[in-house]
Amino acid sequence: MKTVWTISLTGSATLAGATLTSSLTAAATTITSTVTPTPALFQHERVQLTEGVLENCSAVLQNDTVANMFAFPRNSTVSKGDVLHSCKVMPGDTAWPLDTTWDVFDTLLGGSLIKTVPLASSCYSDRPEYDATKCASITTDWLSSELHMADPASIMLPLYEGRSCLPSPYNYTSSCEQGAYPVYAVNVTTVAQIQLAINFARNQNLRLVVKNTGHDFNGKASGKGALSIWTHYLKEKEYLPAFKAANGYHGPAIKFGSGVQVWEAYEFAKSIGHSVVGGEAVTVGLGGGYTAGGGHSPLSSMYGMAADQVLAMQDGRFITASSTENSDVFWMLRGGGGSTIGVVTSLTVKALPQLETTTVTFNFTVNDTPGPDAFWAAVGSYLDNFESFVDAGTYGYYYIGASSAEIGTTYAGDTDYYFRMESFLAPNMSVAQTEALLAPWFNSLNALNVSYTPWYNHADNFHDAWVVSFPEEYVGTDVVKTASRLLPRSVFQNDDLRNQTWAAYQDAVDQGLFIAGFHISGTGIAVEPPTDTSVLPAWRDALTHVIVGSQWNFTSPWSVIEDSSLFVTKWMDVLRDIAPDSGAYMSEADLIEPNLQEAFYGVNYPRLYALKQKYDPTGLFFALTAVGAEDWEVQTTDPLPYSWNNNGRLCPKSS
Repeated sequence: MKTVWTISLTGSATLAGATLTSSLTAAATTITSTVTPTPALFQHERVQLTEGVLENCSAVLQNDTVANMFAFPRNSTVSKGDVLHSCKVMPGDTAWPLDTTWDVFDTLLGGSLIKTVPLASSCYSDRPEYDATKCASITTDWLSSELHMADPASIMLPLYEGRSCLPSPYNYTSSCEQGAYPVYAVNVTTVAQIQLAINFARNQNLRLVVKNTGHDFNGKASGKGALSIWTHYLKEKEYLPAFKAANGYHGPAIKFGSGVQVWEAYEFAKSIGHSVVGGEAVTVGLGGGYTAGGGHSPLSSMYGMAADQVLAMQDGRFITASSTENSDVFWMLRGGGGSTIGVVTSLTVKALPQLETTTVTFNFTVNDTPGPDAFWAAVGSYLDNFESFVDAGTYGYYYIGASSAEIGTTYAGDTDYYFRMESFLAPNMSVAQTEALLAPWFNSLNALNVSYTPWYNHADNFHDAWVVSFPEEYVGTDVVKTASRLLPRSVFQNDDLRNQTWAAYQDAVDQGLFIAGFHISGTGIAVEPPTDTSVLPAWRDALTHVIVGSQWNFTSPWSVIEDSSLFVTKWMDVLRDIAPDSGAYMSEADLIEPNLQEAFYGVNYPRLYALKQKYDPTGLFFALTAVGAEDWEVQTTDPLPYSWNNNGRLCPKSS
């Protein structure tokens, strides 16, 4: 064991008078042990903070006040009833850490602490970051995922951080504020840094958030006044050709660092002759809230959810979790949602066979049909085939709305209807097999005199078919609010319920909403779903995941956003009534979903909540819609109800 620790502080008994010297360096221990976890630790996981390191720190400091800022909790059995919750400390509060404290923290981290500024601050002349050239570059790239995921604080959907600093023409105000972008971020490269950040946030009563890439429909990576743990650069990958998992699985597996993104995972799997279950979107982080929230995939109808693939996880507290080791943590992290009890540093997943794959892309508008009745009949014929499509292991990602630009719905009553099959993906199928599967639907379209031109794309592996059929999505705007529902097989086996669903689609569009949907199941036809996950049970019998959204203009005031949000939440009662015993995918759901614990977690919620109290009794890990969120409220500073975004002080829930 090699300990890396040198520190020298002089001055008064408090940190206010501390003078740092050049001997102050990072605090970490490189772990070497005769007991090797399964799978073996990545290098970034071997560099840890231990009690021994902390004892050395305390001895050198001779200052318990300072040393205790970075200490592990002294009582691992503390219960919720023993904890006195209080509002999280914010910049400007008396208890907010001094600049010298942050300096010490940064040094112990090895210089990885970032004092963040809003990404678009270079576009505002009253900001010290003003730079017209940089602003022009940022504005040009503002809608690309790469820009936001490479920034330590930015998120893909700024509505949930408070719309506080966007470049023109995407801004609704002429000012740039920090909003709910975290004020500090730790650019993580080791487990020790995660442990230091967690300890510091807990001991100083700071709000803590975790960012991988910044995806998430509810902005979980944002938090006003927060310290962020940024795991984006945990990129290690390892192929394990004969992995023996604790749950009895014996076969090929891949261990990924939690910063690996979907495109990286898919490329790596292809390079070794395999496939893995990951998201549709190119830039989603595999090891973040995606897998923790269940994780639906173009391969889900074949192999199930992303959480189902996980064989082991390593966590920054620091533990290994599997079906036999820390099994309750393993169960919780496989579907119980991100930002709940810890920070995942890596996950080991099944390496699936290399699959020949066919994709099909096409669209039609009302102008490609004899009229609105034929258009909606064509949409209905798609719903009629959901069951056969899912039972063949396929996946479809589609949009329905009314807009001449074929994006969203321009206004209520617009009749420029469009249907866009972003991609129909058929794993383990040739073009001929895919054509045969689609024939009943396409025969219906032909009978309705619908004009459409399907483009078939085939590859001998999943990656090469996927990469050309799922273009990167636009992000960075604050003009959309969505809600979602999983609709089960029983809806599509019942003529009346299926027709109600078809009528609901038309009603949504006619009322100014748009639909982004998927035909999909969380129970893959090639495998039996595991029983040791906390994935929402409604996923197992789903045939479609339906997202319904409203939109407004960049300059719309908060009152319009509130009204539009309430409207789409209320409208979704139509689908909730059609499938009252189902639920919603938490990562692409309504922030103000009624009965969200039941909708996002189902019968698993009581156990999830109990484990939350066991492992995080102080409520250090918080995110809107996450397990235990009902105990807290974000006292939103924007003219919105509490907990409608992250731009506000985090406090215990008002009685």
